Amino acid sequence: MTKKKPSPWNNNLEFILSLKPETDFNSSNHPKEPNYLEASSWAAFPGKEGFQNLSPDNPPIFNSKEVDVFFIHPTGYFEKQWNSPIDMTSAAYERTGSHLATQASAFSETCNVYAPYYRQATYFSFFDTKSKNGFNALDLAYSDLSNAFEVFLQEHNDGKPFFLAGHSQGALHGQRLINEYISNTNAQKNFIAAYLIGYILPTKYFDQLYPDLSISESSIDQKSIISWCTGIEGFSRSRAKSLLWTPNGWTLERMDQSLVCQNPFSWNAQHDWVDDPDNISIRLKSDKLSLADYYATKNTYSKLSIEAIPDLSFEARVSHNSMVETRGPLIEKIKRFANEGDLHNFDMSLFWGAIRNNVNLRAKAYAL
Repeated sequence: MTKKKPSPWNNNLEFILSLKPETDFNSSNHPKEPNYLEASSWAAFPGKEGFQNLSPDNPPIFNSKEVDVFFIHPTGYFEKQWNSPIDMTSAAYERTGSHLATQASAFSETCNVYAPYYRQATYFSFFDTKSKNGFNALDLAYSDLSNAFEVFLQEHNDGKPFFLAGHSQGALHGQRLINEYISNTNAQKNFIAAYLIGYILPTKYFDQLYPDLSISESSIDQKSIISWCTGIEGFSRSRAKSLLWTPNGWTLERMDQSLVCQNPFSWNAQHDWVDDPDNISIRLKSDKLSLADYYATKNTYSKLSIEAIPDLSFEARVSHNSMVETRGPLIEKIKRFANEGDLHNFDMSLFWGAIRNNVNLRAKAYAL
């Protein structure tokens, strides 16, 4: 009888250990480095058809926009190598497409979307706290993104106002990019705001990381940082820790401390329950791809679309432990997919319409 593979939903520790690379990080044996002067190294690029152009209610608009977004996709690599090759036949490559569909698409109505492929660190890297392998894998991933961002600024942005956005691993790398390439640099003058979703950003490091930026407190704040992590009502991470990059190096931080956190229904950190009647929550539709199959290694070349989830509303608030808590009919519908109440995989798709509306609002406020 074939042994059943551990599930991320039922036994998270067993699942994590099942993905541990069998050898240490080796600096002489990396996947091929992407060249961001080539269009093939970009998952999303202005004028390029792709899943970033999907919408549940409006047809895609391909004309050039006056605002850019540099978008960093989250982890889609769950194999036993420290960094993912950029291979169009792989499941990781396909998962990047699904992330463009459910996350980057919220920006495409207002922004030209630039989203690089990168040699992302494998999922286990975030749990490797006893060696430097995870740090090294994340540093390699970041080296690609820093190269891509330099090309974005020098070859493509042309002085336009821009956002930076990312989810999970993408948000972690985005934190570092802003420190090294935006804060206290010439790029800061055209920077609108950053949506760094699904990764902790402790407030105790904020002034050190971004001395000339602010934590956003309203729907139109400029040169500011926005962040949140989502769970069902009552969810907490009291004993969990997470890797974090600081200018002094990598550190392991508690997740139950004061974090940058805004409610995407109100765009502030108040603790009241609120809803947003203009929000659209979306779900991914595909004919083959199963995002729940983290052991898949091959691209299924699935047809992807996104659709609004009808007639299921919910409320959200910022909890006292710096989480966005959610409750309501939609949350009851999806909570069986939540790992002990964690809605990490839904951080952006739950608030897709709210994000789209806010990107438009902040861009207009910048132009005034």
